[in-house]
Amino acid sequence: MSDKNNKYHIKNKIKTKFLLLAIVISIFVFLVSFGTLYAQTHIIEGTACSCTLPIPLLIPTFSSFGVIVGAIVYYFVAIHRSEEYEILRSRIERLPIKDFEKNDNEKFKIFLDFLDNKERIVIEKIVENNGEITQSKLSKIMGKINAFRVVESLKKRGIIKKEKFGKTNRIILEEKYKKILTK
Repeated sequence: MSDKNNKYHIKNKIKTKFLLLAIVISIFVFLVSFGTLYAQTHIIEGTACSCTLPIPLLIPTFSSFGVIVGAIVYYFVAIHRSEEYEILRSRIERLPIKDFEKNDNEKFKIFLDFLDNKERIVIEKIVENNGEITQSKLSKIMGKINAFRVVESLKKRGIIKKEKFGKTNRIILEEKYKKILTK
């Protein structure tokens, strides 16, 4: 399968998943709205009989259904993120290291496309500083909490490593990424 067809197929799968998510959420909202309207109508009319419509059970029923919908949404979003990560990993591993030149930004942009905005900023700053930077410098740029969270996320994925450096930490690109991204 060509690279163009593969991209189209991946985008199509992502659109399908988000469409399914929208359908699930819409059904949930419809059922909650309909149930609430039904109960309210019977209460206002005075025809609400707890023997046919157990009104006290509506709240736990809808909240349980909400938890199920939330779990389904989380499942689809988590699959989407893991697929993005696997695609990134396979594309980077297929790129020959010798093809990277200082003026060749296309492959660097491919790598950055799979990161969120804050992760992209951190990687760009690390690359600007020849593959390493202190966490305190990152904290000055983006704030302590954001810097910590992004560093931990990148560390968990194996893109960077963190070493003690005095009162701060030194953030270093992993060797396989350092060879590719810095010259």
